[in-house]
Amino acid sequence: MIESEAKPHYGFIPWSEEEIAAHEATERPRFAAMAHASVPVRDLEEAKRFYTEVLGGRLVLNLPEFAEVVVAGMIFGFAEKSGHVQHPYEEYPHIAFYIDQQQFLPMKAWLEAHGVKTHDLWTRNGREALMYFKDPSGNLFEIYCKQYDGAASLQRGGARGGEGVVDLTSLNYDWTPRGKSAP
Repeated sequence: MIESEAKPHYGFIPWSEEEIAAHEATERPRFAAMAHASVPVRDLEEAKRFYTEVLGGRLVLNLPEFAEVVVAGMIFGFAEKSGHVQHPYEEYPHIAFYIDQQQFLPMKAWLEAHGVKTHDLWTRNGREALMYFKDPSGNLFEIYCKQYDGAASLQRGGARGGEGVVDLTSLNYDWTPRGKSAP
């Protein structure tokens, strides 16, 4: 049985059983799984708080100069880097999360309630909905819902991103954790 038939898998790219068999028959070394993605951050303690308190992650490694947090089944590693971690106007690189339709607007409201800047949902093809946000260090994230009721009425962006729809520089902010005052 193909994995997508056993359980929903958001990132599944459909292949026929013949395509899978041909791919797996090719002799070559193979990766076992994705291990983690490391992202630079301006402040390690701030990143740990943001990724656990706002994004719902679980701290799994906590060293003086490096930490790892699991969010949505993916391990994110953090190390401090001075200066800009990503230019404020650049769409790439970014990290994308899948989200179910019924969770999209509550997640947008949750992020906003925790001081994260967001924008109106948009679409490329009138079926999906997308939204960007940034972590306190300026790393760009996308929230992606494959099927979204009402997507046909959302503003449309280009095939390569939110060009003309999303001002990525407007998503930058100084983050203060909820319940704490700014210094």
